[in-house]
Amino acid sequence: MTALHESLANTLSVFLQDGSGSSLPGLIAELQEHANICNTIRALNKVSGVAGVEGNAQSFHKLLTTKVLPVIEQKLPRHGLSSGQANLLDLVELLNALAAWEARSESGFEIQRFRQRLAEQLFSDIQQQATAFIQRLDKADYAEMPQASALILHLDANIWLLEAFGQRQKMAELQATSARLARSVIRSVSRTIQGFLSDGDMVRHFDVSAVLLYVEDLVVAMLRVLESTKEEETKGAAHPFILSLGEQIATANMADLEALLSYYLRALERALETPRVSADTFRVFSTHAGMTLRLLRGLGRQGQHARAAMLYEKGMQRMYGLQTKARGNPGDSLDQSVAAKLSLLEAVTAEFSKPLVQIFPSHRDNGA
Repeated sequence: MTALHESLANTLSVFLQDGSGSSLPGLIAELQEHANICNTIRALNKVSGVAGVEGNAQSFHKLLTTKVLPVIEQKLPRHGLSSGQANLLDLVELLNALAAWEARSESGFEIQRFRQRLAEQLFSDIQQQATAFIQRLDKADYAEMPQASALILHLDANIWLLEAFGQRQKMAELQATSARLARSVIRSVSRTIQGFLSDGDMVRHFDVSAVLLYVEDLVVAMLRVLESTKEEETKGAAHPFILSLGEQIATANMADLEALLSYYLRALERALETPRVSADTFRVFSTHAGMTLRLLRGLGRQGQHARAAMLYEKGMQRMYGLQTKARGNPGDSLDQSVAAKLSLLEAVTAEFSKPLVQIFPSHRDNGA
């Protein structure tokens, strides 16, 4: 028993030092064996009246609570772990194994209470952070796309952790918060687009640019809105004849993106017909038309937004139509202004031969 105790303590120490995930299954197996032996010897002691294993188990339990738990607590909240350290899910799995050892060996309840407190802290911290961000986002002139996307993914990480902790209720609450955050992002994007289209003020266009610059981040938010709607349908929470809040927001946002793309394409068409419109001005509208098309393509490629795919195809057809119009009749020579604008249009369509960064669906779509 003493040899097993020392071997287990050494294995645990090595794991926490180098974070080798490959050693975790062996460590958990040793913990289970140690707990089973403690339990078996305790049962024999009760029959024989001989004392022995309790001291050994309590000694190991003290090591866990005073030396190991503080290290786990220090590592778990940090989501930017460097290489060589145990990743978060490995640490949660280890903590679950330690709690199982404690229950099996009947050594106390400290580890189980520690696990519950840690889960509550992780939940509370990210919930407060997300709520504060949503409140700020609802007042912003435009969505803070990189921060919002990062927070959505951060919420995912905490959802996985709480699922690993067995905290189903808290996990469901964070899923709802993630959906609410994504809806707030999309609403903010729609407000930004509508504000610009209402008066064409180019100062407001800076806010539109700030949104379109982060296509992948916006795809993350939109996909989360669509995912939450599907989850409602799966759980039977959606009304068969009434659009859910997520569906309403996604539909309105798609209408805004369609109107924005139409604005850019009309501006490009007028610019082709107006020689005095400079190539620099033309570049602004062609670039933003390209960013809008890229966003629609990103949404359409996920297979979750047929309307986005349709708008992308129609938009590309109009872009090619503008190129044909710029070329004019075969054999006609292009003036320098039109040639420069045609080159910009061709640069936009050529961009779509390049692969878009793949945005993977969340773990819930995979039935995890």
